[in-house]
Amino acid sequence: MLQINRATYSLSPGPLGVVTASFRPVDEGGARPFVVVAGSFGASLLWTKLNNGNETSDSMTALDGRLGVAAGKTIGGVASPYVLARAFGGPVLWTYQGASSSGTDVYHYQLGAGLVVRSGAFDAVVEGVPLGERAIVAGMGLAF
Repeated sequence: MLQINRATYSLSPGPLGVVTASFRPVDEGGARPFVVVAGSFGASLLWTKLNNGNETSDSMTALDGRLGVAAGKTIGGVASPYVLARAFGGPVLWTYQGASSSGTDVYHYQLGAGLVVRSGAFDAVVEGVPLGERAIVAGMGLAF
């Protein structure tokens, strides 16, 4: 749901595409931490519909570019705590009442920390981002 000037709009599902790349410019060794740099670009498309019985809908497109860096240290070959910083931004383009409009994120950065734990071919990650665009992320992976 989206609310603008006392009007409520429904948001439809729509396509989303993301391209991401990362590399490790600094390998961990001795007291030296690992450093990972990542970048991504994403785009999504959806349609909005005013919740007043009107059947017309308007398109909304969101674009997002991100660049981030994480640095950490592996403990006991199993746990890797890290700190992170990301910068991002991109417009949201919406046709609103027949006119084109645009907006953007309130925050354009993230500062936080995370932990990756590995066991054999499995890994788990948890990440907390209390500064900027706040988030809590958890995930699991399996290496083939």
